[in-house]
Amino acid sequence: MVRSHNQEGKENMKDRLCAICGGKIVNKKVTLNRIVENKFYLFEKVSADVCQQCGEIWIPGRTAEWMDEAIQNHIKPKKKIAVPVY
Repeated sequence: MVRSHNQEGKENMKDRLCAICGGKIVNKKVTLNRIVENKFYLFEKVSADVCQQCGEIWIPGRTAEWMDEAIQNHIKPKKKIAVPVY
């Protein structure tokens, strides 16, 4: 992914390109899932970088760490849903 920074050292969102296809990267709220030890975890409204062209998703490090912590420390979820398994 190509990144540039403005004068304050902050990353310019408009200049970010996908490492897979070269498409434009935008920050979006997405729903992500993880399966750990046969348990299904669903994370809603997660801030992630998404390629507008191919749909590749990058999860920022802090967000990934938070998701891992929620799973490992059994943080109480906001809600629970039934998931059909086939």
